[in-house]
Amino acid sequence: MPMRLTWFFAVLLAMIVIASGQAIAVAPSGSSKVADNATTIRFVFDKDYGPFTYEDNGSVRGFELDLLNLIGKAEGFSVTPQPMIWADAQLSFQKGEADVIGGFIKTEERQKLYNFTKSPHGTWDIMAFVRDDSDIKSASMLKGKKVAAQKGSVSYSIVKNLTGVQLLAYDYEQECLQALLQGEADAFVCGSSSTWFRIKQQNISGIRALATPWEMHSLYFGVRDRELKKSLDRGMDIIEQDGRYDQLYRRWFVRELDEPEISALVNASREASLNAYAPYSGFAVGAAVLTDSGRIYSGCNIENALYGYSTSALKVAIFKAISDGDGNIRAAANFLPDGRTVAPAGDERQILFEFNRGTLVILGENGNYETKMVSEIFPYAFEMRS
Repeated sequence: MPMRLTWFFAVLLAMIVIASGQAIAVAPSGSSKVADNATTIRFVFDKDYGPFTYEDNGSVRGFELDLLNLIGKAEGFSVTPQPMIWADAQLSFQKGEADVIGGFIKTEERQKLYNFTKSPHGTWDIMAFVRDDSDIKSASMLKGKKVAAQKGSVSYSIVKNLTGVQLLAYDYEQECLQALLQGEADAFVCGSSSTWFRIKQQNISGIRALATPWEMHSLYFGVRDRELKKSLDRGMDIIEQDGRYDQLYRRWFVRELDEPEISALVNASREASLNAYAPYSGFAVGAAVLTDSGRIYSGCNIENALYGYSTSALKVAIFKAISDGDGNIRAAANFLPDGRTVAPAGDERQILFEFNRGTLVILGENGNYETKMVSEIFPYAFEMRS
């Protein structure tokens, strides 16, 4: 065989071997493929972390899993879920057995070891929950009490460092909640999102949260590979810009309003507007907020000769709810006496966002109403979560 032909077949064979080991794919317009061979990523997470990740009748569900799959569609990778108890999930990620870990809070120690996605995708406020009949009103009253927390969690570290508190450690947050319900624990320190999710899912009553969060955190994905981190960041930017992130968030975290609830909010805000003290502007506004408890708090604008001392209707309604210890605000309405809506001002949107980025704001007039999450009408809110 001539030498030139021999070289031709050798080069051809080499190309076939390379192609069989690494498929080359063209990314969709506006996105990029994950670097190297990582077309499937291993996603490890807490299997008892609803609504972020959890097992449900043999299947795996959750906001973070859906979010990672959305990012994967934008970036061209698929996701292999690996549910575990939280302590084992962290160990698996540390050993390099997984590419991504969910539900990660930034700590100094973790930032030295791992990469974190650029943008947070959720919030994780650590709160203490007690029974309704408990005399515990604040965290300072936990001394001498039995306090439950999940092993390996940030909550566990907080309770462990408290003086005079008996720590009850459990593998799952569900076990902590049951210990509180059954009287084995006096309090349960945990992430508020997952606990409120369980309370609603299991129709539990008789539990309340202490007013002030212990700590306020943002949730990120932990990523071992820097190129994969860049891919996740790109994908997150895409779905935030095209609205798919807000759609997903609303599906998982927002309880939609029914017609009677909308009517009740509209009527309460209209009635409140009749009490407005507005001698300088002549602009009477009424507002109402609906909380998770089902209660509606109303308010009106109160003006002052010194403009800076004036207060808006929506602020009055919000502050009434908070001062009553009822801070889980579901929805807000801002109306004039003639039925026209008044969109919340920038500072009002910031205040609503502080308590719940998924608060539904009623917009429209004369019965033609729509609802928007406050995050949709205030996309660049200021946050101080770590």
